[in-house]
Order: sequence, then C-alpha cells, then structure tokens
Amino acid sequence: MRAVTMREFGGEDVLRLEDVPDPTPGPGQVRVRVAAVEVSRTRDVATRTGRHPFSQFVTLPHILGGDFGGTIESVGEGVDPGLVGTRVAVSNTETCGECEACLSGHTEQCAELTLLGIHRRGSYAEFAVVGAGNAHPVPDDLSLGEAAALAADGAIAFTQLQVAGVGPGTKLLVTGVTGALGSTLAALGNHLGADVIGLSRRPGQVPEGFNLAANLDAGDPNLTEALMEATDGSGLDAVTDNVANPDAFAAYFPALAIGARVVFSGAIGNPELPILPVPAAPLYVKSISLLGVRTTTPADRKRLWELVDAGFRLPAGSIAELPLEQAAEAHVRIQSGAQHGHTLLTVESS
Repeated sequence: MRAVTMREFGGEDVLRLEDVPDPTPGPGQVRVRVAAVEVSRTRDVATRTGRHPFSQFVTLPHILGGDFGGTIESVGEGVDPGLVGTRVAVSNTETCGECEACLSGHTEQCAELTLLGIHRRGSYAEFAVVGAGNAHPVPDDLSLGEAAALAADGAIAFTQLQVAGVGPGTKLLVTGVTGALGSTLAALGNHLGADVIGLSRRPGQVPEGFNLAANLDAGDPNLTEALMEATDGSGLDAVTDNVANPDAFAAYFPALAIGARVVFSGAIGNPELPILPVPAAPLYVKSISLLGVRTTTPADRKRLWELVDAGFRLPAGSIAELPLEQAAEAHVRIQSGAQHGHTLLTVESS
C-alpha cells in the first residue's frame, strides 16, 4: 500500500510517500480502507518534530495519522464479518479496558493508553488496522471527510464542553477558534445553546456559519474590555483554552464570571510558551476552576455520535482537503496558520 512515512524526526521534508506492506488485522481488529485522515497540529506536527510528550514512544520508520474516516475492508479473529463494507469514523485512542480507570468509565486516565499514529503506525496510508471498538458506523449522508474531522475533534470538544458545564445561555469563550478543535468547539457550543465568543490571531479567517456572538482579536490591547462588552458586563461563564497563550490568558482571566470554569486541552504545540500567570486570589474570591482534559471518554464519544445521528454537522467551509501525497504541504499550512478549521488528507486507492 501507499503510505506517508517518516524515518527521522524533523521538518516537513522528512515526510515521504512510499510503498509499504499492507497491515493485517489481528484478533479483535479491523482493517479499514482510509478515505480521509485529519492532520493534527497537536498530534502529527508535534510528533514529527519530536516535541510531542509521547514522541519517545515512536518507533522509526513511522506512519503518522490518527483519527480518520473509511470503510472496513477486512476483519480479524473474533470480529463480525458482517462489518465488512461498513462506513466508519475511527478514533485514534485505545485503552486496556481492564484497569480501575477503564472499568470506572474514566478511560482517559488509563495508564496503558495508546494513540494511533504515535504508539503504533497510523493512517497516513491506504489502510490502517484498529480495534473494532474504535470504528464507529456513520450515517450514509455524512461524508467520510467530515467523519474524520468529527472523529478527531468532536468527542474531545464534547468532553471539554461537558467539563466546562456548557449549556443554553452559557457565555463561552473559545480560544484558537480558527483551528480544528476550536472551530469544532464553536460549532458544538452553538448546538448546545451557548453564546459563543471566538478568539484568535486571525479573526477574519473564521468560516461563515458559526454564528459567533463576538469574534475577537487575541492581539487586541483592550481585550478584557471587549470581552466584558461581548458578555453585556456579566463576564465569561466558561473558557475552552487549547492555546495556553499567556497574554490571552492574562486578558480573559479578569473577565471571568463568578463560578467560571476554564478547561485546557491540547496546548502542547509550542513548548517555548511561558508559564501561565495565574493570580491565586481570584480563584478563591470568584470560585474559579482551572481544569485539564487529557482526552475524551467512551460515554462522551457515544453522545457525540448520537448528536451526529440526530443531525449535528460541522458548518460548511470548515474543512479543507489535500491529497495524501501533499502531506508535507498540509503540515506547512497548519504550522503557518494559513489554514483554518480542519485539514484532511484524502486517500485514493491505488
């Protein structure tokens, strides 16, 4: 099969299109013909450069790529052969299923958690092998590209919003709203009834259809005042921060309402960023919660796909596609910030 490989850590030029052996599904696994795979700044770019905390687990030569959409092509021992031909969205996270964390439903805390595209070869390829439980059937009217985008960011976005207590009327700030996760958070936040305020360095790149209550510039020297104005003076009830920029944090922190929750996830793309300036007194006086979300849970993943089955879709214009052979170009676009929303690699069968 064709696959984009990397034989060393480094710049985008380490990504090469090669022919490699087809993977074979083992017991409990399925082999999926990949149609589209999400290109992730946090996972793929950080792993390629060696900056991801889990890069130490990569075995070279390696194939990047985690969450994707495709069609089950064959199954391993113990898997229903009737699944062959099923269109699926594939999650990149696998856990042991046996530890206390897994048995209690907190699989995100599993010590044996592994990620497709890091701990094992990923989906920048024509085929990928995954656990059968990681392949979720998708509606016929959902493109496999959108399935890949939702597999990548939908469930983790849903988990963040649940941890943040987002619901109808919540004044929600989404940092990095032009990115893949940020744009998904904005869309889901809207769907859940929140008043979504977007924050980014490039507010003009937010695709139409997100219905933002406000679309603010992270570089605005009067950002705190702008946030208070956008919330009619009541302040922010919740923040999803996947950027962890100290300047933005210092600006939105004073605009937090009493009882506000700030949820962090995925902010590992730039390890050179300084430590966030957290004043302790407001945490007590305003009962503010700072929370971290490592990844999603099976329960939240199930609820996300229930929303999709009921009609939730990402806004038009939030997904861009490039062919597999342009993986290096996709990485360049993401690193430069020139690409907004989701960036996918599409895979044509040879």
